[in-house]
Amino acid sequence: MNAPVASATSMQTVCLTVNGRSETVTVEPRTQLADILREHLDLTATHLGCEQGVCGACTVMVDGKPTRSCLMFAASCEGATVETIEGYKGDNLMDRLRVAFRTNHALQCGFCTPGMLATARDLVERLEEPDEMRIRHELSGNLCRCTGYVGIVAAIAQVIDERKALGIAATGKPRSPRPETTGFSPFEAAISDRPAAANVSSGTVTIENGWSVVKREVNLRHSPTMVWKHFSDLEAVAECLPGATLSEHDDSTFAGHIGVAFGPIAAKFEGEGTYNTDNESRAGTVAGRGKDRGGQSAVEGELSYIIRPASGDPQASIVDVRLRFRIQGMLGQFNRPELVNGFVDYILGEFVANCDSVLSGGEVRESRGISPFAIIRAMVGGRLKSLFRWN
Repeated sequence: MNAPVASATSMQTVCLTVNGRSETVTVEPRTQLADILREHLDLTATHLGCEQGVCGACTVMVDGKPTRSCLMFAASCEGATVETIEGYKGDNLMDRLRVAFRTNHALQCGFCTPGMLATARDLVERLEEPDEMRIRHELSGNLCRCTGYVGIVAAIAQVIDERKALGIAATGKPRSPRPETTGFSPFEAAISDRPAAANVSSGTVTIENGWSVVKREVNLRHSPTMVWKHFSDLEAVAECLPGATLSEHDDSTFAGHIGVAFGPIAAKFEGEGTYNTDNESRAGTVAGRGKDRGGQSAVEGELSYIIRPASGDPQASIVDVRLRFRIQGMLGQFNRPELVNGFVDYILGEFVANCDSVLSGGEVRESRGISPFAIIRAMVGGRLKSLFRWN
């Protein structure tokens, strides 16, 4: 049976610059940038692996930033400047990287190498120092199945040293930011999926010595006394955390598990940790570590919080939250800042909604674990808020 042919009205003409050349393609709007490069422009060095943005094999530079070409649709490519591995002829840093990859045995089957080199060049250009932990963290979105990362990290560190020896300063930022789109009017949100009684601020995400550090401000329409009573009860807190189960605990230690699912990857982290609370300052700290049953991922982290009265409202509270964590193994892509934002916003949003329900005399909603679709929705929502400066 022949595949249906797209009608002319469903096609879109896209103009973009690829490797310094102006290109025009007519494709369906849902066509991925990777398919445009491979099928329409015959640039087959861009490889397709998972096609879910996880493996990083399809990474190319779009407007100066490493981008998953399997996740970028044609409708977003208009006016974009794209660089693939075929377009770096005569590029000093890329030439040095290719030599360094060979010298340090940083490639084997070569399937991940084009995407790895795109990310590597970005790191060499941006990073001031060849910090191994920083390099490993920023490579967490590019998976290598056969060679490992020792040679790759060494190759990148080598070229950073070479760049410094040549007196070339790190840029610290993308090379060619895309011009801002004009003619689009901001709008106000008509609805919100978060109740008015509970709110999580956008906060910050930073990388400190290989750890993802997240800071958020949580607002609850309940008195500090009520909120502190709830937060100092470890069983009540665990019940409100989606995907979490507390198996045992005493006055300072606990054991349990939490389920995580993202696309084709699922893990059930089992572990243990410690916690302490200070009634006088209404502050607490929870630290833990765990591994999934398959042994493919490990996580460790520390959560600290302090509860204070909201300004001008004795029946409202603010919880300042600081989360420090790192994930190793198959779920290492969660260390990427854009995923960290979506991941944390979803978890905190669900947790705060559950806490608010319990404090209001209701019940915790049935948890189905951590949904990849909910995380993606939180990521998109966070970007829209940033774009339109929602409060």
